[in-house]
Amino acid sequence: MVSYQLTRSKRKSLSIVIEKDGTVQVKAPNWLPKYKIDQFIQQKADWIQEKQREISMLEQKKPVHTFREGDCFLFQGESYRLICRACKGIVLEQREKLLCVTLDSEGTDASNVRRRLEEWYLLQAKQIFQERVSQYYPLVSRVAESFGKEIGPVNRISIRNQKTRWGSCSSKGNLNFNWRLVMAPAEILDYVVVHELCHLAYLNHSRQFWQMVSCVIPDCRERRSWLRANGPLLY
Repeated sequence: MVSYQLTRSKRKSLSIVIEKDGTVQVKAPNWLPKYKIDQFIQQKADWIQEKQREISMLEQKKPVHTFREGDCFLFQGESYRLICRACKGIVLEQREKLLCVTLDSEGTDASNVRRRLEEWYLLQAKQIFQERVSQYYPLVSRVAESFGKEIGPVNRISIRNQKTRWGSCSSKGNLNFNWRLVMAPAEILDYVVVHELCHLAYLNHSRQFWQMVSCVIPDCRERRSWLRANGPLLY
């Protein structure tokens, strides 16, 4: 029997949520008998166990960083080796595949390296997302018109340290992106940008929404699959 944590409320339906740590959260109506819930869980046991295996495999993919010289970090799909030397701020050397960071006044403590690297990634993310949103907005707007929709302007672009989301879009036209996406190949970041821009037309994941995304990015399914499979590498 699959173990699970049960939460009851005034809801009308029964649902299962598999958390990031593999625990099973079941949400049920107040009126539903416990044995009915157990039957439902038993029927979904194979699916639950498969999802738990997928989560376990994803966790194993997560890189273990020491934040010491020689450690490797991703930037736009390429791996760069970290070195500490006399340079101004953090320098990305494309030819030698190096991330050079100076910590003269702070020392090479791992926590200092991590903080400086995250600051650098955030700065890159702010620039890159601004550029990509500006590039794709006109195209998404034209596609929206072909669907009989008129999208409003982008109100604000925020870069966040999100744990479970790569991006989001609000009804006010505010776009939020996870800074870790700058570690992914450019085409993956572009997919998330287009995905969120299309939410300006459809604030849901309806058939029309996905049709609109695929009009802009025909291979959106493949890019989405890449992100699902390789997302843990970006942490």
